[in-house]
Amino acid sequence: MKKWLSRLFIGLLAVLVVLSVLPFAIHIREDGIAPSQLVNDPDGRFISLQGINVYYEDKGDSAAPALLLVHGLFGSTETWRYNVDALVNADYRVITFDRPGFGLSDKLETTNYSVDNQTDLMVQLLDALSIKTTIIIGHSAGGNVAAHFAVNHPDRTAQLVLVDAAVLAGGPPGFVGKIVSLPSVWRWGRIGLQAYFTRENFEKALQGFYVNPSFMTEADYDVYWRAFQTPGWDIGLLGLTRDGGSPLTQVEIGQITVKTLLLWGEQDTTTPLSQAKTLAQWLPNSLLTVIPNVGHQAFEEAPEAFNTALIAFLNEGG
Repeated sequence: MKKWLSRLFIGLLAVLVVLSVLPFAIHIREDGIAPSQLVNDPDGRFISLQGINVYYEDKGDSAAPALLLVHGLFGSTETWRYNVDALVNADYRVITFDRPGFGLSDKLETTNYSVDNQTDLMVQLLDALSIKTTIIIGHSAGGNVAAHFAVNHPDRTAQLVLVDAAVLAGGPPGFVGKIVSLPSVWRWGRIGLQAYFTRENFEKALQGFYVNPSFMTEADYDVYWRAFQTPGWDIGLLGLTRDGGSPLTQVEIGQITVKTLLLWGEQDTTTPLSQAKTLAQWLPNSLLTVIPNVGHQAFEEAPEAFNTALIAFLNEGG
């Protein structure tokens, strides 16, 4: 019996050693297209915040009420390509930006990707643009960041819009981040992501966000794939898992007193409508608007209905 246990221990130890060493013998792609070469908008700019080159676009009258749009997982400034012009035409100043780890912004291993640090970076962006208060509009995981912003910086939040927001889902448990930060696990993570995220696999995954993805053209997929052409895109995804952040509690959510719109796709399977109804109960000054027959990303799948509902809420004021 003792020999059996000894052999088992030696075998497990050998496997552990191999798993710890092997990833450093597997090639990882570090190449890519420089983000500056992928900018396709004349309003696109890079700004250094927290030592990170952050890509952003600032459109509309600088004296108009400011909107700060916060994209979700796999998103970027291009997430809002069907919405920005309508918001500008409705007399709003619209700032979109690529969260660190996404789009054309830097994807560095040393970056703090935690939700709270992302809100601090947003404050720095607003300061750089001389904006004191803004209306925060956040989608999915970006909605979680937007909600944290409203809690952490209520003096900077004029109104809040949560679009199919992953506020209740939170991130992975803290121990997962500690495991991911181990050098060998981090390396395996990069190897796995680079192997899985082919253009074909990514398009299939993206289609799951819509009820009917047939409206998506190759140009639509191109704007999402752009980020995967930049160096270190896999680092950004791992960094979000590593740094995470604690989900807001019911008490913290209840502290958000600014006028809040919950704008939801009726058939969202990523953040189901039931989550919106829970948030509507917890947020003391909220309105729930449901867009029928769409999924997780109504701003793309039904942009006219989305823009109309959003602008109607914004025009009502705080």
